[in-house]
Amino acid sequence: MALVVLNLVNSAKKLPCFAKSFSLLRLKLLREPIKRTLLTLVESNLKKHQKFEKMKPPVAAERPHKYEIHGTVLEDEYFWMRDSKWPEVEDKDVLEYVKEENAYTEEFFAPHKSLKNDIFEELKGRIKLDDQTPYVKKGDYYYYSRTESDKEYSIHCRKHKSTDAPEEIILDINVLAKDKKFTDVDVVKVSPDHNLLAYSVDFAGLERYNIKVLNLQTKEYLVDEIINVSGNIIWHEKLNGFFYSPLNEHLRTDTLKFHTLGEKQENDKTLFHIDDVLYQLRVHKSSSKEYVFINVSGHNTNEIHVIKMSDTTFKTELIRQKKEDIFYDVEHNDDLFYIKTNDQAKNFRIVTVGIDKFYNDQWENNYVPEISNQYLCDFGMTKNYLILTYRVKGLPIVVVKSLDTEKQKDIQFSDGSYTASAKSTNFEENDIRINYSSLARPNTTYTYDYPSGQLNVIKVQEIPSGHDPKEYTVERIYASTDGVEVPITVLYKTSLFEGPKNPLCMYGYGSYGHAYPVNFKNQAISLVNRGFVYAIAHIRGGDDLGHDWYEEAKFLKKKRTFEDFIACAETLCAKGYTTKGNIVCGGGSAGGLLIGAVINSKPELFKAALLHVPFVDVLNTMLDETLPLTPGEFKEWGNPKELDYFNYIRSYSPYDNIKAQKYPHIFTTAGLSDPRVGYWEAAKWVARLRKIKTDDNVLIMKTNMDSGHMGSSGRYDYLKEIADDIVFILKVFNMIPQV
Repeated sequence: MALVVLNLVNSAKKLPCFAKSFSLLRLKLLREPIKRTLLTLVESNLKKHQKFEKMKPPVAAERPHKYEIHGTVLEDEYFWMRDSKWPEVEDKDVLEYVKEENAYTEEFFAPHKSLKNDIFEELKGRIKLDDQTPYVKKGDYYYYSRTESDKEYSIHCRKHKSTDAPEEIILDINVLAKDKKFTDVDVVKVSPDHNLLAYSVDFAGLERYNIKVLNLQTKEYLVDEIINVSGNIIWHEKLNGFFYSPLNEHLRTDTLKFHTLGEKQENDKTLFHIDDVLYQLRVHKSSSKEYVFINVSGHNTNEIHVIKMSDTTFKTELIRQKKEDIFYDVEHNDDLFYIKTNDQAKNFRIVTVGIDKFYNDQWENNYVPEISNQYLCDFGMTKNYLILTYRVKGLPIVVVKSLDTEKQKDIQFSDGSYTASAKSTNFEENDIRINYSSLARPNTTYTYDYPSGQLNVIKVQEIPSGHDPKEYTVERIYASTDGVEVPITVLYKTSLFEGPKNPLCMYGYGSYGHAYPVNFKNQAISLVNRGFVYAIAHIRGGDDLGHDWYEEAKFLKKKRTFEDFIACAETLCAKGYTTKGNIVCGGGSAGGLLIGAVINSKPELFKAALLHVPFVDVLNTMLDETLPLTPGEFKEWGNPKELDYFNYIRSYSPYDNIKAQKYPHIFTTAGLSDPRVGYWEAAKWVARLRKIKTDDNVLIMKTNMDSGHMGSSGRYDYLKEIADDIVFILKVFNMIPQV
């Protein structure tokens, strides 16, 4: 009887409809005090569920705001939501509205706290809490990071000369994060002599970092602190200092500086500067450690300047001037620069030029010629090998080429859809590592031995709660749209697949030439274990199928991204994976633009939508050149100050195309300190959507008050955000467990 009572009490705490399933027979068997306790629990729980139903959603104030461009008057009644002091947010009306939306969202989730906790524990159960990365050898040290079960952040460590040597903790991020609501350590870099450690840290989520330097011998901080910079740090190989890029007033990187240890930041030497707002600086060190590459990069072209480590005057030399729609990346080995470029090769090729005569407008040397049906998406180097990563029909193939014999070996994988990447961790010792994963298969890290052609496993991602990839099916299917075949990666648990009866969750991105990875996803496993089919649409706008795949859905062709996604959803219905109206779609950032556009266009296809930090106010954002990303992205979306782009962007911008129609259930998120997609985009979009839409479906927004674009910084807080997504999905699909 005690066990029956305990089960009933737990059920009463969890279930909104417990009263309906509460057996009268059981009630009669219970004593009166227990009966009253249970009924009180039931009544309390039902009230929680009814509270959200009765609670009125926030209604944002409308304040007239008009402006004219191209003879068109635009009205934005929620313009006031962007704090005029941003990136600081102090406006009381703005903060009050955001908090009201958060309170409304909290009421939605309140009855399901127990379920959320269960899902959080489930997600956490797939993560090895006491874990360690593979060792990386640098000089006489073996570097690695590890986690501890009761801590949110990584601990950076090393061992001297042997992996069996005593551990030395060089940076415990948990110590930095103590009493902080947000902590993001972007890079951790040890000096060439291994005596100093520099790291960049952001405590606000603005991606505005400070650099600190720690003496690893004394464990004391140097007086040096460099503030308001991008996260990157590059130690000089010969001089006592490092390269870094300060952020300008618009949070952009347009300058390269060098800091000499012991000097004040205001005395740091400016080495390079650009004035063109269409471009930003990206800086990295060659694998050989002999050069610093300064990449002046934009969305339609780039150029690279070099600084020799041996030249203490910091003289910069241009490799090749920018050319419209031509991109290149550079590596160094011995007396050659190895250059990956799409010049005369839409799928990219590798050319070589001498380090003493590298400026050459005609790159005729085809060291690795273009392959017509293979997209060269990445490359790297060791002392003896060139590492190439191709994608063939969207699937990676790794190729390792000997620089001595020029013979190459291919590394292929057998799964139907997967992610694989290759890199070197030690140039001199030819350490080649490959990471491999699929939606059903946790990540495996290999070392690759070129002479034998063998892959040797050094780490397999452990799933403590248990996971058998054989229980799942991963498929690759295609949707047809305007004569193009768009790939879709599909995952489901084989035993739970019932064809059209299955609900389906589909994600996409489709912008900036970024391919959507099909690696192991904790959230996906939780959903497919509950009967969902999980799908990723490899739509145009990303470079999943090559650089052309990206070029075919930008500027005045951007709508192809949305059309591809809709075609994928319709194909999944037609092929029997689900049915119309039984799909939750999701995307973040520019993927939020995607979701906002498709639910404006085809809301009936989707039961629910998830939008994280969504770029939904495209027109207004692209008209505001004070925002960090706007000028550089004129070459991605177009400049709406030009009439053609204005009309086109206005025709798909989600905020500007909300209609008086029924919409799916919607859960969206924002970060108050997000420097990439302002919090006000989601806030304005939700306010206008709530005003115009004609349904009573759920529409909730959660603004993280302590973080930016990437969400919570702690690994457990991040899992709680995933748990919110899953609870939302289960709730609106009426799949909350019931007794």
